[in-house]
Amino acid sequence: MKKLIKLLITCILCIMAVGVLYFAGVLLYGTLSEFNPVTMEELTIENNQILKPDSGQISVLTWNIGYGGLGKEMDFFYEGGKLVRPSKQQSEKYIQGISQFLANHDSVDIMLLQEVDFKSKRSYQANELKFLQEKLPAYGSDYAVNYKSAFVPVPFSEPMGKVFSGLAVFSKYKIDTAIRVATPGSHAWPKRLFTLKRCFIVNHIPIEYSDKKLVVINVHNSAFGDEEEFRKAELKLLREYLLQEFEAGNYVIAGGDWNQNPPGFDNTQMEKYTSRVGWPIETDYLPRAWTWTWDPSLPTNRDVKTPFDLQITQCTILDYFVTSPNIDVLNIQTIDLDFENSDHQPVIIKLKLI
Repeated sequence: MKKLIKLLITCILCIMAVGVLYFAGVLLYGTLSEFNPVTMEELTIENNQILKPDSGQISVLTWNIGYGGLGKEMDFFYEGGKLVRPSKQQSEKYIQGISQFLANHDSVDIMLLQEVDFKSKRSYQANELKFLQEKLPAYGSDYAVNYKSAFVPVPFSEPMGKVFSGLAVFSKYKIDTAIRVATPGSHAWPKRLFTLKRCFIVNHIPIEYSDKKLVVINVHNSAFGDEEEFRKAELKLLREYLLQEFEAGNYVIAGGDWNQNPPGFDNTQMEKYTSRVGWPIETDYLPRAWTWTWDPSLPTNRDVKTPFDLQITQCTILDYFVTSPNIDVLNIQTIDLDFENSDHQPVIIKLKLI
């Protein structure tokens, strides 16, 4: 009996030792390979175009493509679901659907995309950026990494593994400069090894017959919840950029996944879907002359606690635009895709520089 007890204790100690070594190895590997972006980084512009906008109409699309992994069949463990990633077949279906939609809407002048994977386990090592560049040959593009971790160890039963993802801008217009701006706030070690390093992209686009620039900013902000402190710091820095560029005489538009409702959001106009209200951006965040624009009739984001179900899945609006006072908003439309290939829906805005 004593030998059995001793053997049992030895086995338990061995298991504990293996566990300690495993987590120590994960932390060491994560620390040595940690992504440490600089505050400001000039980005490479690929396939840059020569066309410049004039005073005519400009269209901009924003879409968080959910790394081609959060289509309607998916839930997600980070948000209370169970799954880590879809099957490879589903993942390929999602990214094919996303790319086909974008190719079918190649009349849009500028596309702002979030959660584009470059080489991640969750998307089966697919280079989604390259795939989209090939599907959109008439566009120049730039991209910025905001999530790079050599190994995300959760959930323990099926680790998410390597993640390499970020934001991308596709433009039919010539881009003078594209800058990755790191936003303030970071989790303490070791959590920061496995979480996003947020940023936004600032694109300066020259305008025909003018020394002014069209400044287009692609945002993907922190969620309200447990990252409220980071969210406030991000919005503060973004506000400084918006006002600074406008005061310099430029035309300014910012769009993307704000991870908050727009100022004054009212969900009572939303049809068809089960809607919810989260946390809107404060109404005095920008001067009153600035214009916040969203399509109130349709949601842009769904909960991913469960697979999508039109009758019960709660939805809201997180994806929209803000424009400077020297821009007229002509129209905005959320494209209703029933969350087929992403947990977000694309939004297209039409503008006129004045």
